[in-house]
Amino acid sequence: MSKFLIQGIVVLALVGSGAQFAGADQGAGNSHHQQLQGVVIEKGGTLAVKVPSGSTYQLNENRSERHGHALPKVGDEVTVVIDENNMVLEVHPKGTEGKHRFVTGEVVSLGVMQREITLKTAKGEQKFPMEKQELSSSIKDGTRVRAELNEAGSIIDVHPEKSGSGH
Repeated sequence: MSKFLIQGIVVLALVGSGAQFAGADQGAGNSHHQQLQGVVIEKGGTLAVKVPSGSTYQLNENRSERHGHALPKVGDEVTVVIDENNMVLEVHPKGTEGKHRFVTGEVVSLGVMQREITLKTAKGEQKFPMEKQELSSSIKDGTRVRAELNEAGSIIDVHPEKSGSGH
């Protein structure tokens, strides 16, 4: 009798751990960005956003202008978009959060110096400006990727697409 009990426990443990791994794998293809509310402060002579947790994120002053937003001022309330590496992707004035879209395709050419990428998508070849110059070394010509575009049509993040992910 105890032999069956032990086998049952082992089976339940295996099923449970399998479900955990499956759930972790499903989330791997999703964006890992955070949108945080904060206040613009001056830190070390440049602008930063301080969020309620006390963390501060350095701002790139040119990025707001490229997105069509006025440069934030000290004391402004903003929404900051942080990537999985804790880097600021975007800053929006409070109440003007952007609408992002995703594009999936194969990298035709990668012009890091020109800050552009050409993807072969379901709509044909499309060229996009890139906000983010730091790309994973696994992204090269021929790689199938999922790119996140901001409201201005610029790519703010690119990740290799997992095979069979269905994006």
